[in-house]
This record gives sequence, C-alpha cells and structure tokens, in this order.
Amino acid sequence: MSKLEIRDVNALLSHEQIIAKNLKKLKVGMLNIGHLVDPIVVDRETGVVLDGNHRKKVLEIIECPRAICQLVDYKNPEIKVGTWYPAAPYSKDDVDKLDSIKIEKVDRVAGLEAVDSLKAPFMLIEKDGSCSLLNPGKYKLMEMVEEQNYILSLLEKNAIDYIPLEETDNANEDGNSVFYRRSYTKDEIIKCAQSHNPFPPKSTRHIIPFRIIRLNMKLGWLYRDPEDAKKELSRMLKVRAYTGNVRKYYEPVVVIY
Repeated sequence: MSKLEIRDVNALLSHEQIIAKNLKKLKVGMLNIGHLVDPIVVDRETGVVLDGNHRKKVLEIIECPRAICQLVDYKNPEIKVGTWYPAAPYSKDDVDKLDSIKIEKVDRVAGLEAVDSLKAPFMLIEKDGSCSLLNPGKYKLMEMVEEQNYILSLLEKNAIDYIPLEETDNANEDGNSVFYRRSYTKDEIIKCAQSHNPFPPKSTRHIIPFRIIRLNMKLGWLYRDPEDAKKELSRMLKVRAYTGNVRKYYEPVVVIY
C-alpha cells in the first residue's frame, strides 16, 4: 500500500474530457456514500491522471482540495494503453446525412492502417462488417482530435456507448456500428495533459497491474490539511490492509459498482 499518497487535486493533470451524464451519476454516488471509493491512478513523475478523470472532476466541483492517489511508474512496460471505441446504432447512410461528413468505403485492413497513421479520425465498422473512413485526409495529432470531437458532437449523446476492443464483435451483433479510432501513445497522453488540450471522452483505456480498488477513503478526511489526511489514511490501512484481508486477482474479474 506504499503506492497510496495524498495529493492536491489542483496538482493533478487530466488528459481527456468527461461525459456529462457519467459525471452527474458519479457525483450523486460519491456524495450519497461520502467516500472516494477507488483511488485516482496517477503517474508518479508527471502527475497525469491515468484513470479517474471523472473522480477528479467531482472533487473539483465539491471543492475538495485533496485526493487519494495510487502512484505508478507510467514508463513501466507492464502498463498498457489502448482506447475505448464509440459504438452507436448508426449505419453508413445515417452518418452520411450528418453535416460535413465525407465517407470513403474501404476494406478493413486498409482502413485500420489509415486510422492508425492519422489519415482518418474514425473508421465506421457496420454490423455487416462493411467499413468506411470518415473524413479521410492527412492530419496532425491535434487536428485529428478536433475532428473526432466534431464527429462525436453530431451523434446523439445518449446513443453512444464506449466499449473495449474485446466487445466490438458483440456490439456489431447487437446492431451497433463501431467507430474505430487510433490509440494514443504514452508520450502523446503526457503531452496532451501538460498542454491542457484534453482528448475526447474515453480516448484512453489503461491496463494497470495490481490496481487498488474499493479503498473507500472518506471524503471528509480529504478536506483536512495534508498531514491530518495522511494520518487518517495510515490509520485506515492499519485496520484494513493486513495479511489475509487484501486479495490480488490473477484472473479477469467483473466489478459491479
């Protein structure tokens, strides 16, 4: 538990935008139980938030000055970064009706290569497997980010789900199209956060070994001065984090919040 540390919220750097409906639900939940359930996962060196951008935003809204953070070494090759893929019930014809969207039909392999090399912000993968590039061209990184933001702004927000790569086939089977997008590199994520130009929502999916969950730090403690907050954290860990009461999972698990 030495990876846990109290840090000032205003010293943490977000790297992606929030989803309003998710933020609202999280705020209600945090205030109802009075806890920060999971620590915010932060790169030790830069202070960039790797997981917990919505938690950080709630703390800002409720003017909570401090956060409990799990510090990690982002350079560790065991920490992997991917993305979440927007999925929505939009066909190619539906997308074609949106404002200022150019569509180019493409085979899957060529489309994946185009998106990964910044030649299109998205590739639409329909339920029948057909693929189309959206607004193909040549983009610099932040130009692509702006184009992704624009396209996502045209979609009905309540219709968008964000799914991992492992579930994209299931999304197609359920009648949704998947908006394939390029994953960002760790260096790009750090630079984005430091320049205060956040990526679109759910742009990154971090796989972090031995992530600490269900810590349940009382929000009231995080309003105290840093030394008092650290003492409360230390007392709590002495009571709860003993041999036999901490379990590491070496297999995939499902967590129901």
